Formats: sequence, C-alpha cells, structure tokens
Amino acid sequence: MKEGSAVAGDPKQRPATSWLQTPSPPTFPKGHVDVWRVRLDEPASAGSDPSVLSADEIARASRFHFDKDRIHFTRCRSALRCLLADYLAIPATEIRFEYLTSGKPQLKADQNPRALQFNVSHSANMALIAVGSEQRLGVDIEKIRDDVDTAALAERFFSLSERAGLQALPDHLRVQGFFACWTRKEAFLKATGDGLSFPLADFSVTSHPDLDPSLEEIRGNTEARKQWFLTDLNAIDGYRATVAGEGAFSRLETFTRTCNL
Repeated sequence: MKEGSAVAGDPKQRPATSWLQTPSPPTFPKGHVDVWRVRLDEPASAGSDPSVLSADEIARASRFHFDKDRIHFTRCRSALRCLLADYLAIPATEIRFEYLTSGKPQLKADQNPRALQFNVSHSANMALIAVGSEQRLGVDIEKIRDDVDTAALAERFFSLSERAGLQALPDHLRVQGFFACWTRKEAFLKATGDGLSFPLADFSVTSHPDLDPSLEEIRGNTEARKQWFLTDLNAIDGYRATVAGEGAFSRLETFTRTCNL
C-alpha cells in the first residue's frame, strides 16, 4: 500500500500520516475517496484561481465582515472549483452547484454523469475537500482548542453514550476525545445531507480519540449504522478530522493542494 492511502472497511488500516503532493488529481475516483488538504493561509501555489468564482459566490464573499474570512472563503471555493473541473474535465467557470435544504452543495445532475460526490470543511487556516463517486460523503475538520468547555458542549450536543464515553477517558485525553467525537458526528451529518434537522443526540459515535471511529447507533438502531463508514485523518497537527461515507470505500487517498492568492 503506498503512502497516503488506506483501504476502507479494514478497521486496522487508517490513512497514512503523510499527505502526498501532486500537481493534479489522479484518475476519476470510482469506488474510492480522495481527500485534499488546502492551506488557506499560503499565498503562493497553483491550486486555485479566484477568477473562476460565480457572481453569487463573489457576492457571498463580499458579505464577510473580516478580510481573513473573505479570503479564506474565496481560496476554499476556488480550490473546490478547480479540483472538480479537473475531475470532470470541464472549465472551472462552468461548474454549477445546486443546494440541498441543509445548504450542502452538490453538482447539477446534467454535468455530473458519474455521480461525483464531494464535501468541504474548513477550520482556522485549514480546509479539506473530499471527492468520491456515487456514495454520499461528508468531511469535517476542527482546530483543537484547549479553552473550550468540553463538558458543557458535550451535555448540549452529544448523546448519553457519547457523554459517558468522554467521562470515562483520562483527563489528558478529554479534549482530544471531545474533538474526535465532534468531527465524527459532523462528518456523518454532512454525509446524510440532513444538517441540523437530524438531532445530534439521535445518533452515537465512538469517542475515544486513539481508537478506530465508528457509528454505534442511529435512533437506538444498531443495525442502521452498518451502511456508514467513518475514518479519522490523523495527519494534521493541531486538528482533528474525519471522513464519513455511505458504505465502505475500496480506497482512501490523501493529497495536499495549496492555493495561489
């Protein structure tokens, strides 16, 4: 198995801890998932082009109050367009999105004959773009912060079993466990496309940060979890990240892509 890849569905295999540098995406991902890391604070590379943004994306960027947020949104969205353009072999300016009720973007069906799926997440200076085919897909990344009240947030957003799992952790793993649980839950929610209409307490994920992630139950049903696969991406210092997919993937590969703004 080459660096930067892992076979999904094998609980003993995780994505490798290094991110491959490639100038462009490999062959269209059929049956596997590519996850691209984008550094939003790096000003020079060939990963994106702000001129490819649509009028509504430019308008959305202009509504950010802080310049940093506007720049990060522009870099992330233009990197997404450039990546999707490579996979679809069409100009980035021709990419057209439609949005689910939850706000999750997807490609217009008439320009997506292979049912390309993607999802995006960003936190602080880092973004992840996951790209796959046919299976629903979600990704979440969070910068780890020691100044958050993990107990209060867990009480508000986590299920009973997740809270019990966090309480059982030793003190030195409590913050890592919280962010591991958070990204696993968010990745699953984003994969479903339901957003906050799917209550956070209605499903449970594993919370130990050093063990393989899994979906334990959905609304008390332990069988429903079997159609979903979770995997942590543990290669980014200071962050936690998780990819969720509907059904096991045959392969998951990680790449680094930066942007030129």
